[in-house]
Order: sequence, then C-alpha cells, then structure tokens
Amino acid sequence: MWPSATNPADSRPSRMPELARTRARLEQGLGDNLWTGYSLAVRKENRLFGLAGGDVSDINLSVPWFSAGKPVTAAGVLRVLERLPRLWPEPLSATFPDLAGTHAGTLTLEKILTHQTGLRIPEKNIPDEPAAAWEYFRRITPADAGLSQEQAAYDPAGGWWLLGQWLQRHTDRPWQEFLEQDLLAPAGITGLKFRPPAVPIRERRAGKWLVGEPGVGPGAGLSGPAPDLVLFYEKLLQEQLLAPSSLRDMRRAFRTGKADATFGHMVDFGLGVILNSNRYGTDTVPYGFGRQAGAGAFGHGGARSSVAFADPEAGFTAAVFLNGRVPESEHQPRMRILLDLLRSELA
Repeated sequence: MWPSATNPADSRPSRMPELARTRARLEQGLGDNLWTGYSLAVRKENRLFGLAGGDVSDINLSVPWFSAGKPVTAAGVLRVLERLPRLWPEPLSATFPDLAGTHAGTLTLEKILTHQTGLRIPEKNIPDEPAAAWEYFRRITPADAGLSQEQAAYDPAGGWWLLGQWLQRHTDRPWQEFLEQDLLAPAGITGLKFRPPAVPIRERRAGKWLVGEPGVGPGAGLSGPAPDLVLFYEKLLQEQLLAPSSLRDMRRAFRTGKADATFGHMVDFGLGVILNSNRYGTDTVPYGFGRQAGAGAFGHGGARSSVAFADPEAGFTAAVFLNGRVPESEHQPRMRILLDLLRSELA
C-alpha cells in the first residue's frame, strides 16, 4: 500500500545522511567535469529526499526533462480515453479527416504510444507554423526515416506532436492547459509545466559545456522540479491521476521482445512508458532503472540527461537529472552506476 503523498512545497527534502555515497558520486562528477549540475529526488515511505548541486542550486528549481515527460502526455491521453473509449481503436484519420490517405492518418494511439509508427522524427524537423506542420505530416512516410511500416523504433517527437493535436481536439483546450490544469494540478502537482525551465540544458561540444537546444512539445517540453516528477509517479500508483484500469493499461506490456531500430536494443513498452527491460541485458539496456530494478518498474528517460520512474516492488519513485548531455555511450553507464548506488542506499 502506498502512503498518502504530500505536495513537495509542503514537505521540504531531508538532508539524507543515508544517501551520502550517492551525493559523493554526484559531487565527484562535478569535480571531474562529467556534468555541470544535478537534481535528484526520491519518495519512499511518505518521505521526500532531494539532492541538488552545481548549476542546479536548489532542488525546487525547474529543470528540463525532455522525453522523461512523455508519461505525463500519455496519462493525459488515457484520461481522455476514460471518457471517450471509442477513440482507442480509431486511426488518426477519424479525428483528423485531412490525414485520410496518408501514413500519419493510419496511425492508432497504441502504435504511437508504443513507438511502432515507422516514424523517427526529431523536434527540429517539425515546422513551427501549424499549417506547415500538418502538411509535413501529410507527406511523411516510414521510408523517409529508413524504416518499414509499423517498425519498432523510438520516435522522439513525431507521434507525440500528433498526440498533442489529438488532445486539443478532444478536450477543446490547448494540450498544455489540459495536461497542467486538468490532469496535474487537481492532484497537487503544480510544478510540472510545458515551458522553458529555470535551468537550461548544457551539452558538451568540442570539450566545452554550451547551452543546448531546449525540449519542446508534448513529447519533450516538460520541465519542473525533481520532487514534482516523483510525486507524479506516486500519484499514478495511488490511482489519483488515472482509473485503475487505465493505470493497468499504461503498465501492461503492449510491445515486447522487439528490437528497437533507434535504440539498437530490445526494449519493452507499455503505453507511453518504458518497462523494465533488464532481461535483454542489465548492462546494455538503454534508459533502464538500475540493475536491481523490480519486475514492475516503469518510467522514461530523457535526452541523454535524465530518467524518472516508479519501482512498486522496491517502494519508491525517483527522478534524476544530470545537466550535461553527452553521447549515449557515456550517458547510459553513468546513469546506471548512479541508479545502482541509489538503490543500494535505499535498500
């Protein structure tokens, strides 16, 4: 049974002497120039633990979560489906007739949420002007991404832009307002926003830390303090954001045993969340939740910089942000080491 959660604003993080080794590792990374700042939050047994350092001077500062925010958008889609279940099997062309006869029009919510669209579209490829964006999606095909129809491949932004439009059509509100005000705020989660963060992302280029491109849209634009993101997962588990059947669907393995063409690794997906995929290689699985993650752990990583998840078997939710995007070959091992260390101290 999960304890009643409290708003992070009402529960300041403890100084966590029991996480001294995790803090030391994070501080060592600062000293070794592996990242420029960090923010880490954990909720366990109704206690909020938080660490921040470097250019994240306070745990309550808003940081960029990039794709670690995708589960928030997915929860919004599932909330709409609770009211309008008939929409679940429909292709997008049923909602957007202008997409009829196009590849995008054939996509279903399940294919988008499980990254089986045959698309692999970065944010920068989607035009800012709405009419141009719709025209882009009328033209795009799997061949443009070097993929086949319905091939499993992580899609950074394409399908998620379409989900934002779908939310707007079926809620009669801008997707940001629906997610922030109708989904999150009533549950006491007030710090998560789809807007620029207080702390910009840093990216290493030619040996220097430069300000990187911000995340945008319903697939990568979430920002907020780490305590709010761990509270999101706790509220999910407490069934305060979704009906029990919707939460079961979110966590159910809709995509299993498939090699992801983007990740170059087998990764299992629920609806908008990565599921514990350690069975495919604890030392190689990307955006995992630690070598000792429980079988039911689920969450999402973000842009070579972050991860947030719930581990019901272990009884905690966690969010970790490292300010300093590096190649995947460097990011995955550093995050794996941190999560394993954190788990050992929480055990």
